[in-house]
Parts: sequence; C-alpha cells; structure tokens
Amino acid sequence: MLNFLPRKNKKQIIIEYLLRIVIVFLLFVFVSSIVLITLFSPTFFFAKYNNDTIKNQLESINSQAFSSSDDPIAIIKNTNELSKSLSSNEVKNMTYNDIVNKIVSLKNKDIKIFSIDITEGDAITDKEITIKGIANTRDSLTLFEKDIKTDGFFSNVLFPVSNFIKNSDSEFSATLIL
Repeated sequence: MLNFLPRKNKKQIIIEYLLRIVIVFLLFVFVSSIVLITLFSPTFFFAKYNNDTIKNQLESINSQAFSSSDDPIAIIKNTNELSKSLSSNEVKNMTYNDIVNKIVSLKNKDIKIFSIDITEGDAITDKEITIKGIANTRDSLTLFEKDIKTDGFFSNVLFPVSNFIKNSDSEFSATLIL
C-alpha cells in the first residue's frame, strides 16, 4: 500500500512512524526509571541511616575511650573480670562424677576401665584425667580413642594406641585434659 503513495507522502509517513517508535521507547525508559527510583529509594535511605548511626556510635566510643582518665590497672582488672565472666566456665565447674560418667559413656563393651585419676591443677592449668584399663581388641581401643576425640569434651587427648603391638587384652593408659 505504501507503494501507491507519492514519494513526499511516503517520507512523511515513515518519519511519523519512526517518531512514534522513539516516543514510545522514551516513554518506556521514563516510566521504568521512575519505577526503579521508587523501588530503590527506601534501600538508599536505610543504608544512609545505618551509615550515620555507625559513624555516631564510633565517634561516641572514640570520645569515651580518649576522654576517660581511669587508672590503666583498673581498666585491665575490669577487662579480665569481663573475660572471665564471658568465658565458658561449664567445663571448669564440672564435678568429678560428671567427668567419670562422660568417660564411661564413651567407652565401648570391649573396654574395661580399672582406674580414673583426676589431677586438679591451679587456676591456670586444667584438670588432667588419667585412665587405666584393658581392651579386648586393639580395634576397640582405637574406636574408644576416636570417640573421645570426636566428642570434643576434652581439649587434649594423649592416647598411645599405636604403641600396642598385641591385638588382644592390651593394657592401656590414656591422659585426657579437660
């Protein structure tokens, strides 16, 4: 149908068509930018609020740290008390009965425990537990060692399973540090 029109009218129709396409494209860009601005503005304000809040808190902490003229020894003592209260005291306050029950619950049926010696250290060192017993098989002893280590209750496990050459009725001695 476009071929039946004169050349002047053809150009005018093509220009109007292209103008309409450009206008629709620009309108789409404008509407989508308005929608994006509307969607992202709360996030921007929230991030700005968080940044301002953190800056204010940092300034207040810095001003308190530099303006306090407390005795350094008192600050260190206070910090030590806080660290003691925040540290895990559950392990240090356990009774001997709880420790023995924990060890007995980890042993398997092929192990017989003859003695459990608990040595209490001072405030700096931990409790040291020495276990003596006999194992029917070397594999059961290896399994007992693995169970103690994977339990995570003891901080250090000294279990010389590799020293045992016999495969049956091996006497053992292990040291556990709580």
